[in-house]
Amino acid sequence: MPYSHLNQPLVVANVHSLVTDILANTISFNETMDKLNGLYYPFMNHLNTELFYTQPVLAFFSSTQAIVGDTYPENVIWDHDKTKRFINILSCYKNDIENERQAFIYQESYNKRELKNYVHSLINHYSRLLFIRIDLKYVKETSHHVSIEDFDCHMRKFRDLIGNKKTCFEHLQGYAWALEQGGIEGGLHCHLLLIYDGSERQNDWYLAKEVGEKWKMMTGGLGEYYNYHDTETKQKYEKNGKLGIGMIYRDNAKKVENAVTSALYLTKPSKHEQQLKLWVPNMRTFGHGIYRTPKRRGIIS
Repeated sequence: MPYSHLNQPLVVANVHSLVTDILANTISFNETMDKLNGLYYPFMNHLNTELFYTQPVLAFFSSTQAIVGDTYPENVIWDHDKTKRFINILSCYKNDIENERQAFIYQESYNKRELKNYVHSLINHYSRLLFIRIDLKYVKETSHHVSIEDFDCHMRKFRDLIGNKKTCFEHLQGYAWALEQGGIEGGLHCHLLLIYDGSERQNDWYLAKEVGEKWKMMTGGLGEYYNYHDTETKQKYEKNGKLGIGMIYRDNAKKVENAVTSALYLTKPSKHEQQLKLWVPNMRTFGHGIYRTPKRRGIIS
């Protein structure tokens, strides 16, 4: 893999995966040595002390620095001896890495409960809701132009658009989003759930397309999206009895159950390998709207 052509998010994702593979004993010694020689220089070249990193990435940095010190990264060659020392030192960080994983699982479990309550509140209030699921991501061929700062900026602007409830977000009654990053591919992406008043909005495929095209435009063409609402995909879920997107009627218990299940995909505690591997200060990775009963058809909380 041409590591020198990867941007910071992708390099960091590769470093994260390398460390977890080493500690899980799923990578050979020679492959570890090869990856160290490929990743160390681009990682150090992209290192930014103003960003936050996962524990595996911090363990990589600390372990390598304990061995090579202030040697210029371009002059470091990871031979058999250095690689062996690196692996040995890395084992000292097992507890820190496991503690972070447990903290992630705990936070995701909390987010899951919060999202479940939020979605049920909306379903209990409206007789029908249009559920839209879409993944916002970046074109693979040009993703090396996207930094974590860019991603954060794009998502902040996009959430502002959602909050304004204009154009394709008109009649939006609820929403949730989760930021993630792939493993070895390191792709930054957002799982987005949009919930519209079903008496005002009907065409789910077209609406999802509008949202996706707005994302592409806002990212200057760097973005792309996945629309779950094409006929083939929906028929596949329908056939398996798991269709939970599109129009959801409150009195259809099975569809309601499917809709909640689909929404909760945004907060799966088992997806710890999909967590962001780096982030900017105060960067939010999950959120949903607020259900305010006093503003809804005169209902008093």
